Amino acid sequence: MKEKIIFKTNPHWLLLIFPEVLGVFLGTVILRYLPLFLLKIEYFSLWVLIVFEGILVFLMTVIFLEWICTKYYLTNLKLVEKRGVIGKRIVTISLDKIQNVKCKFGIIGRIFGFGDLEIESAGTLGKIIFHFIPSPEKFQEKIQKTILESKK
Repeated sequence: MKEKIIFKTNPHWLLLIFPEVLGVFLGTVILRYLPLFLLKIEYFSLWVLIVFEGILVFLMTVIFLEWICTKYYLTNLKLVEKRGVIGKRIVTISLDKIQNVKCKFGIIGRIFGFGDLEIESAGTLGKIIFHFIPSPEKFQEKIQKTILESKK
């Protein structure tokens, strides 16, 4: 049987946006007000600002690359998680080994439409968790439908 991709996704876009917006906000607050309150200095030197902004840009780039390099696949034969920017980690579970698929949401996940899928498998792998999946109920339904079709 030839393998074909049924569904492919990255983590939810909010995973990309939230840390960056929070980092920029906290960075701005720290750079503006920390010296005034804690250090009794009226301004930071230009080099401190450049280094801090460089660190922020580096961290945002790492978060973006991690997001772009994390992929979840459902094929007609298996479920695959690929992640890693430089070193790659690939976890696969064949559909005949999947015993249960759980969908978990938090309050923010319910609002913005993302959650985690916990896939339990038979054998040594145990379970894997797909984090920040957009529309996890749809992904869960596709997994279950594909498992039923593969048994026929």
